[in-house]
Amino acid sequence: MDVLSDALRVLRLSGAVLFTADFSAPWDVSSPSSALLARVLVPGAGRLVVFHVITGGECWAEVDGESRIQLKSGDVVVFPYGDAHVMGWADGAKRISVTELLPMPPWPEPPHLCCGGGGMMTNLVCGFLHCDDALFNPLLAALPRLFSVSTAEGPQARWLDLMVSQSLSEAIGDQPGSDALVTRLAELLFLDVLRRYIAQQETPASGLLAALQDEQIARALEAIHAAPAESWTVDRLGRQIGMSRSSLASRFKELLGMPPMHYITRLRLQEASHLLRDTGESIAEIARRVGYESEAAFNRAFKRYVDQPPAAWRKDN
Repeated sequence: MDVLSDALRVLRLSGAVLFTADFSAPWDVSSPSSALLARVLVPGAGRLVVFHVITGGECWAEVDGESRIQLKSGDVVVFPYGDAHVMGWADGAKRISVTELLPMPPWPEPPHLCCGGGGMMTNLVCGFLHCDDALFNPLLAALPRLFSVSTAEGPQARWLDLMVSQSLSEAIGDQPGSDALVTRLAELLFLDVLRRYIAQQETPASGLLAALQDEQIARALEAIHAAPAESWTVDRLGRQIGMSRSSLASRFKELLGMPPMHYITRLRLQEASHLLRDTGESIAEIARRVGYESEAAFNRAFKRYVDQPPAAWRKDN
């Protein structure tokens, strides 16, 4: 089982191009948190992942006045948690909120924004991905508040240009299936950027990305994600990957911040949440499918982690 693919699967991504921009130096533009954007763009959205593609020029981006990163043409910057952020060219320009530049929705096509002092031009394509506010997703928890990757070089550099161009073409067109294509293109962009980011990282100290670079713990995760409903015990998992029970428990908790059985429980409940929301299956059948021997045991586990019994959660979601 590809653990990253499984972690991405439960996110259930959908996305769109938000706007394009030509900003001339000096400029300084702030963006509100995704909670505010979601009220306009995707009412009821669990989480918005915001991204910006630098298609020309250069700029910087930061969150909360710290973690500033420099960006150039071909870079993609991602805000996985949809934090309020600022982007600009040089310092000292008057800060303006992107909400002041955006026209009132609804938008028949992505707005084109312009501002700045008339100097060097920076060109942006900005978009978002809406994903469910997952009960448990170790991948999102492992990401920083912002990160960037360069796509300007290498054999796939042209692919990004084509994908962005096609996204814009579909977003401003009125062809059958355009909305679905924009969603898929935004999702593909995010997955490609995420894969590039993971590939360029040195081994982190903890989290899912660190666990996947530990050969034995990665094998344990592959087994768990391949069959979360199995009757796992730490002993059984240890035997499968050739690791003692105590060593597995210690290393797993060190890297992922929880014991193996807690991880398995949360993964099961995440899958159960999708079944509760997306199917009409009975709670007893869902309990069986995700690995619980009785509906009562499933109810107790779900309420312990979610603060609601499954039936109430299904009604609210």
